[in-house]
Amino acid sequence: MVLLVPELTFLTGLSDLRNSSRTLKEVMWEMVQSPQQHYQRLTNLLRRVRDTPDARRELERWGLCLDTDIYRTQAHILPGERINLRHRSFLPAEDLGWHREVTKEAAIATVSIGSWLLIYPKRLQHLAKELLAAVRSSCGAMGMHVGQPTVQELRDDRIETYVRSIQSSLGSQDKVQLLLCIIPSGRDDVYGAIKKLCCVQTPVPSQVISAQSLLGHPGKIRSVVQKVLLQINCKLGGQLWGVDIPL
Repeated sequence: MVLLVPELTFLTGLSDLRNSSRTLKEVMWEMVQSPQQHYQRLTNLLRRVRDTPDARRELERWGLCLDTDIYRTQAHILPGERINLRHRSFLPAEDLGWHREVTKEAAIATVSIGSWLLIYPKRLQHLAKELLAAVRSSCGAMGMHVGQPTVQELRDDRIETYVRSIQSSLGSQDKVQLLLCIIPSGRDDVYGAIKKLCCVQTPVPSQVISAQSLLGHPGKIRSVVQKVLLQINCKLGGQLWGVDIPL
């Protein structure tokens, strides 16, 4: 047993950030830095150490000396990789992202979705309607055909309700290409139960969306749905993009 004196301890780490999108955004901004920002921060830190008498004396006591600049070496910049879609090729922008292109043009190979299930609790009915509207408006530009789903509205969001409904729906249909579930925010237990059922007990490709990711303005919902469609296309055997790999 380890006994800690409360007055001599303090909490470390981060609390659950999923409920605070602003804090999560600030943390991500701190983590995702450009090379120039990394360089600037490191050189600022080195200068602070050099200009702080206590820090300088501590380094001298250890026989250490910090250079105020970062070691420079020769580097080689690789040429940009060309991304191939079905009808055209392009070079990605400086941020090395091509989400905009793949959501506005047809992928190399897409899978037509004609038989799929949409399951959600009754209180999230409005999110389900917005999700379906975003799917209908986004799939065509991406070269995907997505038919009307078989909808199952649950009376509550208990694990047992989800599991029974999924088993019943899968058992009553011959061939289900995809199961899409909307679950309440922060319900990892529901997510785990659905994945266990769909991956182990009754194998079927599945996509689970948290209600939190569908909350916000229409532009945000559309962006989320576009990314979900890309994931679904891959799960069903489609091919989003490719690169040239010569012999």
